[in-house]
Amino acid sequence: MSIDNRYKLKEINFSCSSHSTEDVEKVKKAIVNLLPETIRDKVEISDVKLRGHAGNEISLLELNITQNKMISNILGYLASNILEIDKDSLLQEVDERIDENNCFYLRFNKQDAYNEVITLDDGDNSIRVVIKFIVYKQEPNLLTEALQNIGIIKK
Repeated sequence: MSIDNRYKLKEINFSCSSHSTEDVEKVKKAIVNLLPETIRDKVEISDVKLRGHAGNEISLLELNITQNKMISNILGYLASNILEIDKDSLLQEVDERIDENNCFYLRFNKQDAYNEVITLDDGDNSIRVVIKFIVYKQEPNLLTEALQNIGIIKK
């Protein structure tokens, strides 16, 4: 990835819930499978226990990466594994996926991730990924261009 002085990658956050019917360790493995193999054993997923409406236990799993080199490696890995058809869909939806805080939102299928397949999935039972940018000078389409240069969305 080339350096662009108009923005900086601040962090990447992975999160999902694990219901009492799911094996928490398998869900953690699904999250870790969205990372390059070289860093999978270097991260720690937080696990916060919550209660659902029916009193069932829910684990909120979260992984936050702020180290620049790790962020770049993860984004490179995701870019090389997201299907071209999904990258095309992301390009079509890019404006809806970027918020006013310069965050880009993705969701990946939890079951596919467990099986080491990276598939976009906007359903409820998915792994949410938020890529946060710091923008030094707001310009139209800057983050779209950045995501294209990274390879997350189609050029």
